[in-house]
Amino acid sequence: MKKVIFVAFFAVVMMFVLIGCGNGNGATLTIPYIGLTDGQIEVATDLGEMDMPYNRYMYGLRRAIEAELDDFNIEFVDWGWAETLDAQQRAGIAAGTAPDIVVGEIFMPTYANEGILRPLPQDIVDTVNPSFLIRDPNGVPVAVALRASVFMLFYNRDLLEAAGFDSAPRYWDEWQTMSDAITELGNGEFWGGGVPSFPHAGGALRATPFFRQNGTDFFMNGQVMLDDPRLQEALEFIRSMDRNLPPGMGNAADEGPMWNAFEEQQVIAFVVNGTWQATGAERNNMNWGVAPLPIPRGGQEGNCLVAAMYVAVPEAAANPEASFDIIRIALRDELSSIWLDDTVPSPRQDIVSNPARWSHNPPLAQAMEAVAGGQVTGLASFPQNDAQIWEIINTRVLARTTITNDPIENITAEALADINNLLS
Repeated sequence: MKKVIFVAFFAVVMMFVLIGCGNGNGATLTIPYIGLTDGQIEVATDLGEMDMPYNRYMYGLRRAIEAELDDFNIEFVDWGWAETLDAQQRAGIAAGTAPDIVVGEIFMPTYANEGILRPLPQDIVDTVNPSFLIRDPNGVPVAVALRASVFMLFYNRDLLEAAGFDSAPRYWDEWQTMSDAITELGNGEFWGGGVPSFPHAGGALRATPFFRQNGTDFFMNGQVMLDDPRLQEALEFIRSMDRNLPPGMGNAADEGPMWNAFEEQQVIAFVVNGTWQATGAERNNMNWGVAPLPIPRGGQEGNCLVAAMYVAVPEAAANPEASFDIIRIALRDELSSIWLDDTVPSPRQDIVSNPARWSHNPPLAQAMEAVAGGQVTGLASFPQNDAQIWEIINTRVLARTTITNDPIENITAEALADINNLLS
């Protein structure tokens, strides 16, 4: 394996050894996902990818943790992501061998609702912008995102210009007019683009901003909102835009073909994606642009956190003070600012509130401006049976909306009945 030397980077990391070592006495700290395992370092090194921002962050975090908590035995483990990671973490908590840190995205609000997370110390809460916090039912912050993005509209300038358009749409109806025209011009060779309805969290995340723009959401004020006319109107819009995607692509389980069609094949004019899409567009030499998501006329700005890497300390953690020290290390400026190199917002309030750090990067600037008010959240969460409810929404509401021509009122009514049974 090639030897990896990051002398300058390690020098910066070691300059910030601010936390005194705790009395670990050789106890083991189990840390899933963050920090890079030995195997991940080897693979990234062999691929020549250790200098990528994600790996720089994770590797620097690992080395800082090892240096500052050197009286602990640190175990960095790879438990995957999403459902796989959730299952492994829950198994440890149930067995009395809880990891010292829990990590995740869409299931972390469920952990908060279940009361299995420790409150964050105030100094951590004060460090970050409120958009990056998850709170428990009593409003107490219990988890923080080490990074997160929001959705925006990326577009292919060449396809817009071919159809006679010179700027991005501001409203839903403008977007549909433009997308329809590009699809018609493409005649099966290129398409205008729409809102994906992937039958998993990728679809739910991308649908959520359009509900919020219409003043609603999947779940609000203790109520499932599938019978809300505003939500049904947004579903109708998603359905009408689906014809401007290559057939079957918008509701496929695999997201990859859509992003390849946009950035590599360059046959889709508009995609809804997070800030990282800029990197793919640049890599493929696209003539691209980015704009805020179009809103309904009379609607409001709305968005949803995506690619959020939430971390928290479970109540069952054996070494909670050391665990919170790990979060403090992860949030330090010299590490957290690495995310900016990946066109992904940092959670630190002093970075969010300082445009000099990010205004040169248009998609990053839009994302920073979106989260600055502290009001952007991730997906809604349900008080019980969260995973089962999302399965219904993903497959029987979002995907069914674009796969079938069934009336939206029937789709939502049938799903709502089953969801209410799960909540009763």
